[in-house]
Amino acid sequence: MSVSTEIARLQTARNTLRAKAVDLGIGTNTDKLDDLATAFDGIVNRGSVSAQVQEGDTYTIPAGYHDGSGTVSGVSGGGNYSLQSKGPISPTKSQQPITADSGYYGLSDVTIGPIPDAYQNVSSVDAAAGDVLANKIIVTADGTVTPGTMPNNGAVNKTLDATTNNQSYTVPTGYHNGSGKVKIVLETKTATPSASAQDITPSTGKVLSKVTVGAIPSNWGDTTGDDGVAANVLNGVKVHTNNNGAAEQITGSMPNNGAIAATIDGLTTTSYSVSAGYTSGGTVSLTNDIETALAAI
Repeated sequence: MSVSTEIARLQTARNTLRAKAVDLGIGTNTDKLDDLATAFDGIVNRGSVSAQVQEGDTYTIPAGYHDGSGTVSGVSGGGNYSLQSKGPISPTKSQQPITADSGYYGLSDVTIGPIPDAYQNVSSVDAAAGDVLANKIIVTADGTVTPGTMPNNGAVNKTLDATTNNQSYTVPTGYHNGSGKVKIVLETKTATPSASAQDITPSTGKVLSKVTVGAIPSNWGDTTGDDGVAANVLNGVKVHTNNNGAAEQITGSMPNNGAIAATIDGLTTTSYSVSAGYTSGGTVSLTNDIETALAAI
C-alpha cells in the first residue's frame, strides 16, 4: 500500500471523528487526530443510570455515555408544589387546551361541564331549507346553520264565481297561517215562465244556490187536448189550439150568420136551408097561405 493511499485513509477517518466530535459537542472541525483521541477518551461510560426524583424536585442527567436501559422515576410525598383544580370547563366546538394558571405546579383535576341543552346531536335531522319557513334558522344534519326558504303566504283569500278563469283556485306552495279562506257568495233568483226559453245566470261575483220558477200564469192554458181549427171558430175570433204538441194561436173563419128570419108558405116554399156557420138564433115561421091551402083540400 502506498504512502499516499494510507494518508488518504487516515484523513477520511479523522474527518469522520471530527464530525462526530462536533455533533457531541466535544470537538471542532479543525481538531487533529491526537485532539480527537483525547476528547473521545474523556467520555465517561455511565452504562445504565437509574434515579428516583421526589415530586417537585429535578434530576440532572450526568454527562457521558448511557446504554439506554436506565430510568428516571418519581416518588410521591414531601414535594414542595401546588396543584390546581379546574372546572367546570364549558365544552366548545373547537379543541381547547386546559393548563394550570401561573403559580401552580400542575393540575390535580379538570372538570368538564356537560354539553349544554342547546347543543344536540343533529345527525338525524332531515329537514332542508325548503322545509323551513323563510328566514327561520335550522341546523342541518352536518351541523350547518341554514336559513329556511319556504314562502310565507300568510292569509290567502279568494272568492270564486261562475265566470271564466275564476271557477277554481290553485293553492300556492308554502306556509298558510290558517285564517285564509276560499269561498263562494251564494244567491237565489226567481223566474216567471215565458213562451221562450230563458237562461238564469248569477250576478257578477256570485253563484246560484237556488232558482225558483213561478207557476204558469192562469191566463196560460194547457192546450194538450185541444183539436180546434179555424173553421170551428167564429170568424175573426182568436184562440189557442195544439199543433203537434205545441200551442198555436189561430183566428177563426166560421161565418157569423147572425139571427135567422125566414118564412115557409107551403105553396111556393116548403123548406128553408140554414147556411153553414154561426147563427145567433131567429125564427122560421109558416104564413097564412099554408092555412088557405089546407082549407082548399
